[in-house]
Amino acid sequence: MAEQTVQLLVVSDLDGTLLDHDDYSFEEVLPVLDRMDEAGIAMVVNTSKTRAEWLAMRGDFGNEAPYIVENGSALYDGENVTVFGTPRAKILGVLKPLRAKFKFKGYSDVSATEIMEWTGLGRQSAERSANRHFSEPLVWQDTPEKEEEFCEMLVERGLMTFKGGRFLHVLGQTDKGKPLAHLKKDEAAIIALGDRQNDLAMLKAADIGVVIAAPDGFVLEADDVLRSTETGPRGWAEMMTRILDQLQIPQSQKNTNDG
Repeated sequence: MAEQTVQLLVVSDLDGTLLDHDDYSFEEVLPVLDRMDEAGIAMVVNTSKTRAEWLAMRGDFGNEAPYIVENGSALYDGENVTVFGTPRAKILGVLKPLRAKFKFKGYSDVSATEIMEWTGLGRQSAERSANRHFSEPLVWQDTPEKEEEFCEMLVERGLMTFKGGRFLHVLGQTDKGKPLAHLKKDEAAIIALGDRQNDLAMLKAADIGVVIAAPDGFVLEADDVLRSTETGPRGWAEMMTRILDQLQIPQSQKNTNDG
């Protein structure tokens, strides 16, 4: 086995990166994950999803590493949790008086059935998505001008917002990059992979940032990063294979024996 002189840690977004944007498949990454596992390279998931959502799928990846949820709001490591964001109860308390001035509807206002209609998720998945501890997704129902004013007022109150595909997300003043300093150990190099604007802080905080191409043509503006040509999990496998080859990390024996 080639000598690994630098300890590696891979930190990865889920949606559109490890998971396909359309059907959430991930078969293409499994041989690479086997290769990493045999080389002792851990993968930390860094997702906008909730803890409940990731725990429901982590077994499919054979992953037992620490994980980061709700856009950098909390890092879970076994029984230990390090919070970087703001408790959801406090977020809802800040939002409550703003309802008199702005029109919006949040996850906390509706049932799992309505979340299913908003997202296209099945009931169990919608319930896991609703099981939030550090953020509140909103459906904005007011003017763009009022949305800008609303976001500015939240910053003044110690919160922040970002726009996803469907929702305006309200969370504490954190991002996907903040927890990386707590993961980094002496002699360790962090490789981070993501595809969207909310991944940018994570890519900047890593030693090697990798942008995964988006199927809708969106291009994440970022300096000093590597970029995949394939999208989603194919792009993830493409780039991690290239990096592992360059570092002379051996191929997985599992895949060699299967062939």
